[in-house]
Amino acid sequence: MKTALSLPTLLTATILVILFAACVVAAARGDDGPPKNTAPAAKPTKSEKDVAAELAKAKDKLAPTYLLAYKFAAGDEVRTKVVHLNTIETKIKGSTQTAKTRTVATKLWRIQEINEQGQFVFEHVVEHVEMWNSVSGRAEIRYDSASGERPPPGYETVAQSVGKVLATITMNQHGRIIARTMQPLFNPGIGELSIPFPNTPIKIGTSWGIPDEIKMKLDDGAVKKVQIKQVYKLEKVELGIATIAVDTQVLTPVNDPKIKAELVQRLQHGTIKFDLDAGRLRSKQMDMDEEVFGFNGADSHMQYLARQTEEPLVPGDQTARKDEPAATTK
Repeated sequence: MKTALSLPTLLTATILVILFAACVVAAARGDDGPPKNTAPAAKPTKSEKDVAAELAKAKDKLAPTYLLAYKFAAGDEVRTKVVHLNTIETKIKGSTQTAKTRTVATKLWRIQEINEQGQFVFEHVVEHVEMWNSVSGRAEIRYDSASGERPPPGYETVAQSVGKVLATITMNQHGRIIARTMQPLFNPGIGELSIPFPNTPIKIGTSWGIPDEIKMKLDDGAVKKVQIKQVYKLEKVELGIATIAVDTQVLTPVNDPKIKAELVQRLQHGTIKFDLDAGRLRSKQMDMDEEVFGFNGADSHMQYLARQTEEPLVPGDQTARKDEPAATTK
């Protein structure tokens, strides 16, 4: 009885036949080892190039593919800790000012149901937030929603929003937002809501882009629309963890330094790690280090440094409070 060969077996056999044929051709030419003279090596023949091309094609066909997809069940509560640190140093007419902020938040996705299309319907909530702000020459401002204390001026809306449903989201397994119902509350959550994945399995090295638009308000009240693209690339997969590079490409030419000074604070550059088996985020880190000259006069300068991280909260740690005091970020 004959046994049907699998595709990988057939491809492997094909590769061996090609290699054997190449050896026969080499033997027919009398190639019995390295040349004994100092003449320059002959350029690869057309047949040798064809063999190399076929080998490359076979290797690509045998390369594994990976499906990037979220996995949830009705009733799941997914909590992550989001930390955003930034420092903005500005120099205008010889005067320097430094502003530092730190926000630590607990983000909750409360999965309500899986609809008939297999999409996730969930509530987006920020359960806890701790904020710290320091500006040169001013008193530090701190707010911890778990303290029960009255929020400082300017933080009242934040306090009212913590623990409330900020939005009800419908999202497919590949992270694409299908619908959302926003509540009229301030959203202290940090970063993008989800990671948009391709709809089909991909190989390592595959890139994909998501177009977006940023609206920048000008001094005269007009609005400038800046087209951008979030570019993602699957760099590697190890032990079931996919490493994805993220970078923001600005497509609209921006020459106004004032607009650049705001725009750089909206860009992303970093790495995401995603657990393929669990269908959950493992970690996310975005780092920015940008400079803008002339945003407020010819001799003005702005240095923007920021780091944003997100990771799942371990069981039992239901708040995003950090062990070290906020002042250590100064």
